[in-house]
Amino acid sequence: MAQQATTPFWPIFTRKSDGQEIVPQRGAVLKNGPTAQQLDRTPNAQGQCDYYRLIDRDEPKHVDWRKKLGGMLLREIGGKQYEDKWAQCILWDFPDGYRLYEHIKSKADGQTKPVKNHSGGGHDRQDAYLYGYPKGPKKRFRSPVEFFPHLLWLASDDATDNDNCSCKMCSPFQLEPEKPPVKAEPAVVIKKENSPAGTPPVSATGGRNPAAQIPLRRPSSGPMPTQSPMPTAAAPHQPRPVSNPAPVPTPLPQPRSIDQQVDAQYGKLLARTGEITWFHRAQGAWGLGVVTRRWIPKDGSSTRAYLVQPLSHPFDAPPTQLVLDDTKIKPWLAWSAPGCTFPFLNQNEHLTYEQVPWNSLLSGQYGDGNCEVDASILAAKAIDTSYTPFERLKQKFNAGWEERHWNGIFLGAEKVWNGEPVRLRMGSGTDIMVVTDIIERVPPPTQTAQNAPSSSVQFVGDVYTYATMAVSDPASPPEPPQHASIPLRMREDMAWRNRSLVPATRSIAYWRLISTQRRLDISEIKGRWYETSLVFANFFNDAIKNKGSPNGTWMNSRGDATKSAPISGQRLETRIIALGAAVPKDTVTTGGGADPSFALDEFMNLDNIDTEPLPFDDQFNFGLQ
Repeated sequence: MAQQATTPFWPIFTRKSDGQEIVPQRGAVLKNGPTAQQLDRTPNAQGQCDYYRLIDRDEPKHVDWRKKLGGMLLREIGGKQYEDKWAQCILWDFPDGYRLYEHIKSKADGQTKPVKNHSGGGHDRQDAYLYGYPKGPKKRFRSPVEFFPHLLWLASDDATDNDNCSCKMCSPFQLEPEKPPVKAEPAVVIKKENSPAGTPPVSATGGRNPAAQIPLRRPSSGPMPTQSPMPTAAAPHQPRPVSNPAPVPTPLPQPRSIDQQVDAQYGKLLARTGEITWFHRAQGAWGLGVVTRRWIPKDGSSTRAYLVQPLSHPFDAPPTQLVLDDTKIKPWLAWSAPGCTFPFLNQNEHLTYEQVPWNSLLSGQYGDGNCEVDASILAAKAIDTSYTPFERLKQKFNAGWEERHWNGIFLGAEKVWNGEPVRLRMGSGTDIMVVTDIIERVPPPTQTAQNAPSSSVQFVGDVYTYATMAVSDPASPPEPPQHASIPLRMREDMAWRNRSLVPATRSIAYWRLISTQRRLDISEIKGRWYETSLVFANFFNDAIKNKGSPNGTWMNSRGDATKSAPISGQRLETRIIALGAAVPKDTVTTGGGADPSFALDEFMNLDNIDTEPLPFDDQFNFGLQ
C-alpha cells in the first residue's frame, strides 16, 4: 500500500507561558480543568453521555487548533516576508500548562463520525475548550481565534504585563462602537489604525514594534479624549488584575538507596551501573561497553573506578576493562555512533543486532571488517531503543487501568532516577524537567490490541528553562532566584557557569521554573541531563569566547542513532535482557559504590586481555550533533 503523502509544516515553539494546571482558589488548590464529575463518561438513565475528554496531541482537532494558531502567529509577527508559509505553519504545542478538552454530549448509541476540526465532531454536540488560563477553569478559550490574542501577547510582550493583553480573559470589558439613538457626534471608536492627533496610540508591547501590533485592549486609567457625551452610562472602572502568583516548586523525592544518593551529588561518579558508555581501552582505543561496577578506591590510587564489560557479538566474551578517570569514559549520547566496518552492514542498515549473520561475518563471507566493533555499535543502538523501569514504589487501579509508580528507569543507554533532571524535546530544546514521578500505565487485558504496546510511560515533574539577569556591577552581582527544590547538581553546575558568565558577559544565569507537575510521554525525554562543568567545559568556554550560546545543545538524544526519534521504545523486563547476547551470560551489575573486596589484578584478567585494540584510533572523528 502506497504511503499517503503528507504536507511538511514549519513548527513554531513557545518560549513563555502563564498556563497553570492547578490554581489556588479560596484557600484551596483547584485543578485547572474539567472536574472529576465532568470527566465521568457514564451514560445517564436516558442513555445519554455528557462528559469532557482530554484531546491527545496527534488528534485532528488538536492539530487543527495548532495549525490555525501557528499560521496566525507567523502572519502577525513574521509579516509579508513569510507569507508563503502562513498556511504551512503549526504551533509545536500549546504553551506549558494549557490543555485542550472536548465536551461530548450524545446518545450512547455507539455511532460516531470522524472529527476533522476544532468545532466539528461525530456527536450531537462536541465543542473544544482550551484550559490553563491562570484565573481558573471557568476562564477557558473556546476557539483558536479567541485564544490567539493571548498567545500573541505571550510571544511578543517582554514585560509579560496582563494589561497589555487584549484577549477577552485579560480584558473582559472591550470598548465597542455603539449606534447613537439620535443624530449626534459619532462615538469614540478604537481602531487598529494610528490614533488621531492628540490621542497617543496604545502600544500593547510596551515599546516593541512587531510587524503587527497586538489588538488594542481597554484604555488605561488616564482620561478619555473629550468627545460628545455618550447617551449610555459609562462602564464601571475595572481594578488592575492581580499579578499571577509564581509557581510553587514540587518538593524533591528523597533518595532510597546508596546509588541514588551518590548520583544526586555533584562531581562524584559520572557513569552509572547498567549504563552503556564509551570507554578508553587500556590499549589506547575507544570502545562501547556496559558499566558493571563503580567505586571510589579507598587507597587513594584514583578518585574513581569503573569496571566495564565491552559489548561484542554472541560468539565472543571479551574481558572486563578498568577505567580510572572520568575523562576516559563518556555517555553514549555524547558522541554520534560511527558507521560499521563491514560494507555489508552499511548497505543493510535495517538489520538489527539480532538479525545479523555473525557466523557468516566471522568466516569472511561478507568481506573484511571487525565483528567486535560492529557488534558493539549495533548492540548499543538496540539498547538505545529499549526501556526498563525498576524499583516499583506503588501501584493502583483506575478505571481498569493499572498505574505503576517507579523510582527509576533505564531509558535507552542511560539510568534515570526519580528526583533528578532530564532533557526535554519540547520548548526551547534546552529546557529540563526535574522528575518527581515515573508512571507506567498498563491497560486491561481486554483493551490490549494485537501488536500494541503493553504499557505506556509518563514522566511527571517541574519544568525549568535557562534564564539570565543583567549584572551592572560584576563585583557585586545580584542573587538569582534559588530554592531547595532545584537539585544540588543543577545548583553547583550553575554556580560554576556564573563564575565565568558574570565577568565575561555581565549577566548571571539561573534555572527559572515555568511549569509544575507537567506530565510528558517517554518519547518527549531526550535523556539524562549532564553538568556542563563536568562534560562540556570546553564547549562552554569556547561559546563565551566566541559570544555564542553558553547553554548550547551539545548532547545527542535518545533515538538519534537509529534515526527513530522521538521514540517510546520497547519495554524489556530486566536490564540483562536488554543487554542480550552482547555481553557474557554470567554478566551482573553491582551497585552501592563501595570499594570491591577482590584484588585489582583478579578482575583485570591480565593473562587473557586482548592484544588487538579496537580500530577507534586517535584520528577517528566521533562527531557531535
